[in-house]
Amino acid sequence: MIVRTERVVVESQGAFIRIRRPAYWLFVACLVYGLLELGRVLSPDYGDIATALWASIGVNAVLAYFFLDILARLDLFEREPPTVRAAAMCWGGLTAVAFAMFANDAALVVLAEYTDAQWARTWGPSIVGPLNEEWLKAMGVVMLVLIVREHFDRSIDGLIYGALVGLGFQVVENLTYAIKYAVMNPNSDLTGALTVTFTRVLVAGPWSHPLYTGAAGLGIAFFVTQTRRRLSTRWGVMIGLYALALGMHGLWNLPLPSSLPPALSIPLSYGKGLIILCLFFVLYHFAARAEWHWFVTTMSDQDESVITTGDLTEMRSLRSRRKARQRAHKRWGKEASQLLGQLHRELVNLAALVARDQRRGEDVPDGPDVAAVKRNIAAIRAELAEAMAK
Repeated sequence: MIVRTERVVVESQGAFIRIRRPAYWLFVACLVYGLLELGRVLSPDYGDIATALWASIGVNAVLAYFFLDILARLDLFEREPPTVRAAAMCWGGLTAVAFAMFANDAALVVLAEYTDAQWARTWGPSIVGPLNEEWLKAMGVVMLVLIVREHFDRSIDGLIYGALVGLGFQVVENLTYAIKYAVMNPNSDLTGALTVTFTRVLVAGPWSHPLYTGAAGLGIAFFVTQTRRRLSTRWGVMIGLYALALGMHGLWNLPLPSSLPPALSIPLSYGKGLIILCLFFVLYHFAARAEWHWFVTTMSDQDESVITTGDLTEMRSLRSRRKARQRAHKRWGKEASQLLGQLHRELVNLAALVARDQRRGEDVPDGPDVAAVKRNIAAIRAELAEAMAK
């Protein structure tokens, strides 16, 4: 059972278009350039490899869906607007990839001139890739801050948007490799495209660009949102996390000795990936803990009829919310479980609205939208009490 609740629309939330902000038009210009540049580079071979390309697009769409679902679960107390999420992915997939293709090729040529071609091919990706690609992707998060600053309330917002920029980059980069290997394969363009696609998705997919740029984005959002901290601390955290993103990327691109047998190369590759994944989740742990502190602080002044101590405990993580729903289902049935889930969603909405009013410095008991959410909560609690009494 779901209670019919009042719909609450938060002012200015969800829209990405900001025609009065110069950063928006710079963002659009960069996207157009990226689209045209990628079209120029990739379109000549399209007629010959269309089937292979669309097959690779299908595989990468599954990868994107997988990551998007995970990122939605990582964002504990807010669901980022679809238009802003799409803009983040577009920057990574169009602008960052297009500029990186040009920058990487030029840097490898310079590196080969100062060393030798073989050394540049072996070690170049671990040097050139992070140095060029990470700042281009991080600029996407900076652009989002300049365009939709209101969507950067807490540090974890930067982690989510950075990961989305990285996801867009990874998907389009995978497609460029698919096209390259489809053209190179003398027997079958489909085999060439799918072989490299599955290799990149299965081997590099779990710990690739979303993790690197998520770390850098976390640092940018920390600098922007933690204004009560010392400026030197904010700079230090931002620079440190950007350096960590470079290190994670460089570690993954680090070549393994050619003398290693395949039986060792594969475990070592996954070992590097697991180190990167662990580093990312350490960062996420601290960001999620800060989210929890924000939620408790924001809701601390609310009446017991709105949110109880038990509710605060249940809201700590998605896992604790799921366990609470499972307990309700086991004890009182499916109806109570559904109502509890609806209650959790309304509590998240209330926290976002209360925090907005606090940022604005509004000293009023309840704004119209806050009052509407509280009425929703009261209605859900009434239905939940009836369900528990049956």
